Amino acid sequence: MNTKKRNGIIAAGHPVTAEAGKIILEAGGNAYDAVAGAFFAACLAEPSLASLGGGGYLMAHTKDNDNLLYDFFVQTPGRKKEQTERDFYPVEVDFGGAVQVFHIGMASSAVPGGAKGIFQIQSELGKMPIEKVIEPAVKFAREGIVMNWFSSFAFELLGKIYKSQKPTLKLFESHQEKGELLKEGEILKNEELANVLEFLAKNGAEEFYQGEIGQRLVKDMQEKGGLIDIDDMKNYQVKKRKPLAIKYRGADFITNPPPSAGGILIAFALKLLEKIDLEKIAYGSAEHLTALIVAMEKTGIARKEKLNESIEKEGLAEEMLTKEYLKKFTKDIEERVNKWGSTTQISVIDREGNIASMTVTNGEGSGYLIPGTGSVLNNMLGEEDLNPKGFFEWTPNRRISSMMAPSVVIKNNLKIALGSAGSNRLRSAILQTMINVLDFGKNMDDAVNGPRLHFENEKLDIEPGFSDKVIKKIEKEFANVNVWKEKNLFFGGANCVMVENENKFSGAGDIRREGVC
Repeated sequence: MNTKKRNGIIAAGHPVTAEAGKIILEAGGNAYDAVAGAFFAACLAEPSLASLGGGGYLMAHTKDNDNLLYDFFVQTPGRKKEQTERDFYPVEVDFGGAVQVFHIGMASSAVPGGAKGIFQIQSELGKMPIEKVIEPAVKFAREGIVMNWFSSFAFELLGKIYKSQKPTLKLFESHQEKGELLKEGEILKNEELANVLEFLAKNGAEEFYQGEIGQRLVKDMQEKGGLIDIDDMKNYQVKKRKPLAIKYRGADFITNPPPSAGGILIAFALKLLEKIDLEKIAYGSAEHLTALIVAMEKTGIARKEKLNESIEKEGLAEEMLTKEYLKKFTKDIEERVNKWGSTTQISVIDREGNIASMTVTNGEGSGYLIPGTGSVLNNMLGEEDLNPKGFFEWTPNRRISSMMAPSVVIKNNLKIALGSAGSNRLRSAILQTMINVLDFGKNMDDAVNGPRLHFENEKLDIEPGFSDKVIKKIEKEFANVNVWKEKNLFFGGANCVMVENENKFSGAGDIRREGVC
């Protein structure tokens, strides 16, 4: 999608999410107004991915060339409970051929950052009154929206979670089939979400944490086996961090710093790939794919060596990106040249040059509907990927580490807002989208929606779209190769936008998750 000079461009994971941002841009809002309004709409349209009771990150690059990372991800509670006091239990999710276990219940919820984060970002960086920013989401929530295929698919996958508590089932119950969740083509309304957005816009986000909403949440937590107490809610703070920035072939790659792990791992892979002149290699060739695979393989080794035990170590990024440490991994590169991801990505660039790249998540949801909000609370303490030492082994009152890596790329007159959904696979989605543009000269649609691969734990997954001849070469080189029959949400959801020469906008929503631009 290319346009003449417009107010800006937005890509997101759902048409309603993108439409809300578009309305705000057309009304004169900037990128931060638009991304906030889009998030509120995502809480309606993508309820299994975005929630006031979840969290995330926003990478901001302002028109004045300031870079700032807003961390509003979830936080561990201040204290734990004995196992007999915890409401925490597993549910199996069948992906059709593979079963994944998630843990839900009241004790699966970490302290939420979504509500405070978005209201603070809009207050500090936006320029519209917050009452105007919430308007599109409120209107959609009251009038109702049509369930699309992906939202219906998410409910089908996570049905055991969203049917686990009566209030949650009642909100999302099918109009056609009692006891089941909404299906494609049915109308979803959320009057409580509309009401709470109006209430918070008028009274401030602190009401969510310290007012009646927070007090009711804490009461339920204490009575029903949860961990969050009133001090956890009162003390939650949005953290503003200096982004991690590296050079890649003359471009600035600006991303999420530790304690998030995703940004540093993408930066590490880019530094390895920089050793190869990809411009002289054909896109889709065996050399191209081998370079990617080996970079992913070495990044996985570096992750185990450096990150798994010491993600909050001061100076870790600098240590990992030194020439001496990278040299350990570059020799191989130079010589050899459906799993659920419960995140969603919103990318915005406005006509003034402000960039907002935001990734948010609600895990799979805990099953608990926060009273009066139309929002399901997260289950981050029940996410195996986020608890590598085991459940309830976390340090109290600490930010949870994440793979989410909303990023910005700047090279001369080119600016890109990029990020992805997809759990561990979001790193490879961002990496490949970026090099598709910078190294292979792809337009944004081809960069986002071209075939991808992902290498992790000695297993290589490849989407269709590469030539059979190249695939056969790769299969000889690597032992455990799985070639998928069609594109799949396993490989992420990279909704990205770009501007060239200040007025040529382009972008793409990831077709794997019905993203739109």
